[in-house]
Amino acid sequence: MGRGTPLDGDAIVAAVSAIERRLGDCVHDVAYRNTRDGPYETACLTPREARLTLVPGIDQRGGYLDVQWWENGDYKYHYREEGLTFRFGREEANAETDDPIRHFHPPDDRSAHEPSAIAVTTPERVSIAVGTAWISAVRTGDPDRLNDGELP
Repeated sequence: MGRGTPLDGDAIVAAVSAIERRLGDCVHDVAYRNTRDGPYETACLTPREARLTLVPGIDQRGGYLDVQWWENGDYKYHYREEGLTFRFGREEANAETDDPIRHFHPPDDRSAHEPSAIAVTTPERVSIAVGTAWISAVRTGDPDRLNDGELP
């Protein structure tokens, strides 16, 4: 992802802020990976990835959402809880393939690249859309709602 461009720390911070505003008390913890293979830590120094712990989960008591943004506008929102994982992403490199640039990896087929219902492009708006999809799936208990319709 990123087509060789650097990760965008400012976009990661903006994405986290938007998710916290959208999901409120559902965000139980935020940690940052500040180095490529380093641990997650509370200090946001040079963010390469953010991890938000979310409660409740869709099928379980909770899960976590990893967020990355690149300077070229590529992004990855990867959610995991026991027995369930999905990802919204944007990969400019997919323009050279049959896969959509903005795509969704559904829980039942993580290798699939379905067209994403997220039509917006800024970190704040993409984060609101992902948060909206997540909260809809939590409320209904139905992960099929994640990429349903146009988001946000």
